[in-house]
Amino acid sequence: MKIKRGDKLFLLFLFLAGIGLGAGIYLPRSGPGSHVEVRINGTAVATYPLSSNLRQTISCPDGGSNTFEIKDGVVFMREADCHDKVCVGMRGISSAGETIVCLPHKLVLAIAGPDGATPGLDAVTG
Repeated sequence: MKIKRGDKLFLLFLFLAGIGLGAGIYLPRSGPGSHVEVRINGTAVATYPLSSNLRQTISCPDGGSNTFEIKDGVVFMREADCHDKVCVGMRGISSAGETIVCLPHKLVLAIAGPDGATPGLDAVTG
């Protein structure tokens, strides 16, 4: 069976579209952040500069707690007493718009840029 010219062009289009989508997903889209905003239930409760090296424990309204660390401009979730601990396994964040989320405690760590803009929450599940 011979491949027609139109089929080759279609395959080339699919290949290039795949590369474009991959680049859109994996290439950074925002600049470095300047501070981390801590939100519980969608409400900002604290802000810390990324230039500080600190370890902070946040108490949540449900009685739980999370401990995060800022080290060398990167934020990591170090400890959580929730049942799944997915947030502890997430990679460190440092670019504006990146987040670490602990769903059981409704806690969000969001990196904001120098202009202070942070992405808004789409929804909070109850």
